[in-house]
Amino acid sequence: MIIDKRVNYILGQNPLKMSYLVGHGDKFPVQVHHRSASIPWDDKKHYSCDGGKKWLNSKDPNLQVLVGAMVGGPDMHDGFIDQRNNSRFTEPNIASNAGLVAALIALSDNSSGLKDSF
Repeated sequence: MIIDKRVNYILGQNPLKMSYLVGHGDKFPVQVHHRSASIPWDDKKHYSCDGGKKWLNSKDPNLQVLVGAMVGGPDMHDGFIDQRNNSRFTEPNIASNAGLVAALIALSDNSSGLKDSF
């Protein structure tokens, strides 16, 4: 089914063998464009937007893994740039995550009739 292929692509059955769902599988984005995932928590400090820029531009993986967030994903040629400051690829957002949730619901419950409509 088409929906199965789309979900499998998101979860790592793609040319890069990368899951676009953070924390899923062996290879997933590590520089997610998300303030809480990239700025340290253990120092108990509050950082302003300007103060957080050193982590935005860092080449290191995020300090926290934003498990379960789906990032923007690849371009139309299956290219993906795992850089925190390239939000087009690495920013999770409600719209993309909602689409994934809807697809997973359709896969788990065929009584809705959604499974065949994707």
